[in-house]
Amino acid sequence: MDTKSLIELQKKQIMMHRTVYVLFCFLRIALQFLNREIQVKNTVIIVGFVVVCVILEEFFYRYDYMRKLSVAQATRYIQCIIAALILCFVQNNDPSTVSVVALLTMFLVDYFLTMGITDKESLATYMIYVGIPILVVLVYKVSSSTANEWIFMFFDMIVLLVVLFFEALAFVSYMRNMDTMIFTQRHEMDDIAEQNENILQMQDKLKSTNDALTLQKIELQTANKQIKMANKEMLAQAEILHYIAMSFDVSKISNQITDAIMQVKKLGFCAVYIKKGVYLNKYANYVIKTDIGLLQGKIRESMEDVYLEMTAEGQLEAVYHEDVREEFPFLKEVRINSVYVKVLGMDNDTYGLFMIGDSRPGLFSDNMSFYDAIIAQFDIAINNAKIYNEMQHMARKDGLTGINNRIYFTQLFKETVDKIKNSNGCVSVALFDIDKFKNVNDTYGHLAGDEVIKRIASVTEDHIDKYNGFVCRYGGEEFVAVLPGRKLEVAQPIIEELFEELCRQVVHYNEYEIHMSVSIGLTAYPEVCKDTDELLKRADWCMYYAKEHGRHQINVDDGSVERM
Repeated sequence: MDTKSLIELQKKQIMMHRTVYVLFCFLRIALQFLNREIQVKNTVIIVGFVVVCVILEEFFYRYDYMRKLSVAQATRYIQCIIAALILCFVQNNDPSTVSVVALLTMFLVDYFLTMGITDKESLATYMIYVGIPILVVLVYKVSSSTANEWIFMFFDMIVLLVVLFFEALAFVSYMRNMDTMIFTQRHEMDDIAEQNENILQMQDKLKSTNDALTLQKIELQTANKQIKMANKEMLAQAEILHYIAMSFDVSKISNQITDAIMQVKKLGFCAVYIKKGVYLNKYANYVIKTDIGLLQGKIRESMEDVYLEMTAEGQLEAVYHEDVREEFPFLKEVRINSVYVKVLGMDNDTYGLFMIGDSRPGLFSDNMSFYDAIIAQFDIAINNAKIYNEMQHMARKDGLTGINNRIYFTQLFKETVDKIKNSNGCVSVALFDIDKFKNVNDTYGHLAGDEVIKRIASVTEDHIDKYNGFVCRYGGEEFVAVLPGRKLEVAQPIIEELFEELCRQVVHYNEYEIHMSVSIGLTAYPEVCKDTDELLKRADWCMYYAKEHGRHQINVDDGSVERM
């Protein structure tokens, strides 16, 4: 037992001592009153000894002298010696001998406890320390007295010491066994604690490893998704580049690009707007892809306004999240939470609008490289189409009017006729001439004549385009209009409407107003003309018939018209 434990044990013993001291004094005083043969002197000595023990112990306890083990050992040893002397020289034959023996026994036990005895050798040594003084006193008392009772007391003390010795020996053995067992258990507990600590450390390592593996798994999954997305984006861009290299049709290219974006990014909508005239296109071009009902029409109605508003404010691109519905009222009734809008342009010249949106919030906050690459490719497509169309325009279009020239018309007419013959279709052809055009040139000059020709060409092209036909400047003031898939009975009202519109035209040249009139010949295959090679010839015959019979009229082929 360690010194701290021994000191704490001595402090706890004081409480027990107080109880024993009170009982002992009470019994001794009571015995004094009950047995008149007991000497008062002996009672005073014995009670006085007890009182002194109480005072010393209280003093030591109050001032922490018991913290010094040597003080406790000395105190207990002196108490043992004094108790033995009282028992031998003072007690005599008093009836309270047993109580004094109990007191002596208590001091002996406390003395042993202060020594912290853990082996038999120490026990024998401490027993000699206590036993020799007691034996000396007893021997002296016995040798100086003739009373037989002292012999019995001597043997009683011998028996008491022997009993105490063997009991203490047993206690020491028990304590040693307990210490060994406790040490073993503590060692086992330490081993278990160490094993538990190792297990906990291993668990922590496994948890850390598992967390790291989980994080790596997530990172790998994320990287895999990014790689797959990058592959899809690269494949889409490669397909778009291939398509751009193979085609100059902006409408088809726009469809290809929007389809690729929708397929790769799974957006709510994707829309492209190209304004009129960018690549010599007559009309604005719209391509809008979405699976949301009614949204396509709403976007088409609003895109030009958005484009004009952004270009007026000098805003080239914008991303909208929380304020989507405030900026785009047409999205109020649909679940779109992110919108990206970019004005398309090249060389500081804007030509259209790119617009995408989706239900995922915050979608266009970053990682816009794919869209930037697509838009760059779209710029290339527009530029290529513009250059190609300009070249085609130079080769195919009439320099004055901008409509098809005769060379290109011949090619286009042949392709159309071949397709109609292969599909057993029909076609109507109108050929017309400006009435008295020579008088216009002679009266107002050739520049005025040019203005008249341009007006006729423009009105005719706009009108025929509405019915999916095509026109060309066939000669100086002669024009041809072709209506594929239109029978004669369908084509005639169309041409009559064109005739009326042309005759309403007035060209203002300087201070003059030049009114116009035309003569038109109309024929159709296969209703009237059975041979496609004769379509233009018969239309020409019909036109000349109209001119020869008063001009300013339409002559419809009935099969009877011949060369004039």
